[in-house]
Amino acid sequence: MALWSLTPLQPEDPSWEASSYRGVVIVRAPNEARAREAAAKAFDVKTRFEPGAGVHFPPWTRPALVKAERIRDPRFAAEGPTEVLEPRL
Repeated sequence: MALWSLTPLQPEDPSWEASSYRGVVIVRAPNEARAREAAAKAFDVKTRFEPGAGVHFPPWTRPALVKAERIRDPRFAAEGPTEVLEPRL
């Protein structure tokens, strides 16, 4: 498995209201898409946006709002199931 660092971008975007966490996330996953899915599963929350304020989508699966990079970090084991490693849930 690979280790992924997911870094939030554009913190002023209203879509971040749909996430319970807005910091860097470290995920063990076989690919970027699965890493983003794991973060979304861990942190996406339902929101009630004001009527007429436009449509907002949870940010973790959106490349414009979250930068994904494959990393190596000795603090985290690359072997194991897909999961969020940091922050600890």
